[in-house]
Amino acid sequence: MSNILKIICEYSGNLCELQVPLKKISPATGAAEPGGSSNSSCIGSGREIVNVRNSDVFLGDYHFLIYVDVRLFKFRSYRRFDAKDIKNLMLFYNNKQHVLFLQLPCLPANEEEERRDNRKIRSNDKKLFNSIERPLDLGKLKRITDLCRIQLNDDNQDFVKLEAKFDYGFASKFHGKIRNFECDLKNISRIMEPSKASPLQRSIDRNIHEMRDFSREQYKLNFVELQIPDGHDNPALFNINFKDTTLTSDEESLLHNLTCKPEMMKMPKDFDQVEVDCGLISILLAICYDIRSTTNEANCESGWTRSILTPTLYYFEPFYRLRDVVISFYRRSLIYPLYRNYEFSRHCVEDCIQALQMHSEWLVKQLLITHELFNVGERAVFNYYYLDDYIRYITNMTVCPATHLQTLAYNLKNVLLDIFKKHLGLGLTDLESELLRELITDIHIASSNSEDESEDQEDGEGEADDAGTESCESEFCNSNESSDTEENSVIEKQMNELKL
Repeated sequence: MSNILKIICEYSGNLCELQVPLKKISPATGAAEPGGSSNSSCIGSGREIVNVRNSDVFLGDYHFLIYVDVRLFKFRSYRRFDAKDIKNLMLFYNNKQHVLFLQLPCLPANEEEERRDNRKIRSNDKKLFNSIERPLDLGKLKRITDLCRIQLNDDNQDFVKLEAKFDYGFASKFHGKIRNFECDLKNISRIMEPSKASPLQRSIDRNIHEMRDFSREQYKLNFVELQIPDGHDNPALFNINFKDTTLTSDEESLLHNLTCKPEMMKMPKDFDQVEVDCGLISILLAICYDIRSTTNEANCESGWTRSILTPTLYYFEPFYRLRDVVISFYRRSLIYPLYRNYEFSRHCVEDCIQALQMHSEWLVKQLLITHELFNVGERAVFNYYYLDDYIRYITNMTVCPATHLQTLAYNLKNVLLDIFKKHLGLGLTDLESELLRELITDIHIASSNSEDESEDQEDGEGEADDAGTESCESEFCNSNESSDTEENSVIEKQMNELKL
């Protein structure tokens, strides 16, 4: 589902020269022409880039990321960037070639890098480049947007600052300042002004917050078995009734009000269906978690659960790959709600797959229930920017027929089979190994204590026997002493009688 645009890279001395092609992606191939470096990619909307100035730039030790209007470009270098040496970064945009040019300073090459340069091995040598392990850590990226200036064409115009006017909401159709709902947005979202934060910034913020909020001890508690409150059934054994599709009068009224006019059902022009579908899956996964965890008895926490587990809502974050959606759900379900268990989260993904396969009416009902849960409090903002349109989208048989939902289910199932704990970036495998070592240690200690208690008990019984023997001997001695005293008394009496 990712759209690939290849960045062309050349190293000259201590400079990394990049050419970023911004030409619209070909619908047939999903790639731009010509080819280029294999260590670069583009992920984002299929829409055409209109405002090149609308960009957000980040730099890491070996990574360069730039979000241009509607697309994210990534580049990974084999030379280390010199982030401290960047005072001003000049970007040149050729509006005829639709290419962005820039130069990034690098630290002096080490012996390995010099050897590659001498052999004239470029970074687009796929075999060589993939042998270098340099994973991207979003939390360590440095935002350098404020240090950047851009020249929008090649006729020697002045350089201007980059700006932030990013879209958000359903199909990224909303622009500008967020609507005032007379609520404190801090209570329901981590993004106060989505138009001022690029989707890349929203993703980075989410990653930082998740790594900070992840509780190793809480995960350990639910690793072996779910910690279920007293009086509650085991939610892992709960089976969702997908045949429960009957709408209440309030739900029917809401559905009518949202779909009664033909113009309501029109999709935004040039909308990206991949983005819309990823957002839908993000919402549905959170719904399935809440239904399973409450055994389909929505409570006062249900609105919070369904929003915080959905980064599409909580961070106004668009997704363009189902894999990223599932990984984000796994991470958040292991960090924030009551049950933080990997297999439990997997059950929720399987529930979502089953719902997509044949139960579109059930999906509509659940979106209506979620709308009502959000409408009670401050989360009405999510209804305006997402839920209203998603209810219209899933009931629009032209753009979202049952066959399309079945295709989503098929794709989601394939993604699920390809995701493992190591992909979540939470160190779960190491954490579980640590927990097992602790359990083994506890077992050994308990076994050792049990053996010590047994030995102490045997020693105690032996001491008791000795004490009993000593007691008997003491009584025997006392008895003999008493007999001797009586015998002496009789002898003294007889001697006195003789004297008389």
